[in-house]
Order: sequence, then structure tokens, then C-alpha cells
Amino acid sequence: MTTQKIQMAIKASPEQVWHALTDAALTPAYYIGFSAEFDLTEGAPYRYTAGGGDMITGTVVAVEPGKQLKTTFNGLWDPGVAELPESTVTFSLFEPFMPMPGVTFLSLVHEGLPDTTVAEHLEIGWVTIVSGLKTLLETGEPLAAPT
Repeated sequence: MTTQKIQMAIKASPEQVWHALTDAALTPAYYIGFSAEFDLTEGAPYRYTAGGGDMITGTVVAVEPGKQLKTTFNGLWDPGVAELPESTVTFSLFEPFMPMPGVTFLSLVHEGLPDTTVAEHLEIGWVTIVSGLKTLLETGEPLAAPT
């Protein structure tokens, strides 16, 4: 099994980053066009949809408002991705160790992936999503038009 970890400094407050992560109205602007449907209650199901179908499904594992969101992950947009075992994704927000007013660090950890090429390609998607979130919060514009 392998773990993917992506970290990004975002010029936004922790409240702004948390809001963007958890507000379903904002997700299509940075989450490669996927719309979120979730309840931030531990044990609740969630899903990301596009084109009328489920793209990602899972369960909310843990929520610490403003600090951490942990979910299971089942990708459905491609048959190769759908064959991967259920894994876990954790978004964590933290302020930098040195004074940097107005900056929040976002850490994304995707655990429980098999060591395969398909799983490796997920990392490119995560980099695109986290970069899109950063761009949206810092400029008010999406990184790219949702498809």
C-alpha cells in the first residue's frame, strides 16, 4: 500500500479554506467540475457527482470543524479507478510554524492505495484540485473552466 501527501500554502484564513472545502456550492469551481453532496456528520455518506452520475462516494469518518475532514474514498469515474479498494482521504488545515498572517497550510493525505499506476495517477488529480482551491481562494477565479 502507498500513501500520497500533498501540502500547499494558501493565502487565506483557516475559516476561508474550511468553507471552500465544505461548501458544496464552491466545489465545482476547483474540484475538476465535480459537485459535492455531503453532510459533515461522522458516519454520513457523501458523494461527488458530474454529468448526472456519481464520481466519488464514501463516508465521513471524522470532522474537526476548521481543522480536519477525513473520509473514505471510492472513485467511480473510470473502471480502473473503480477497481481500487476503498481508501481514506484526510484534509488538514494548520497555521504555519512561523508568523505568516493570512496564510493557511492545507495537507491532503490519501492512504490505503495499492502500489499501481492507476493509483499513482490519482496524485495528479489531487494536485489539480488543491491547486484549484488555492487559485480560487487567492484570485476569486477558477484555475480552469470546469469540464
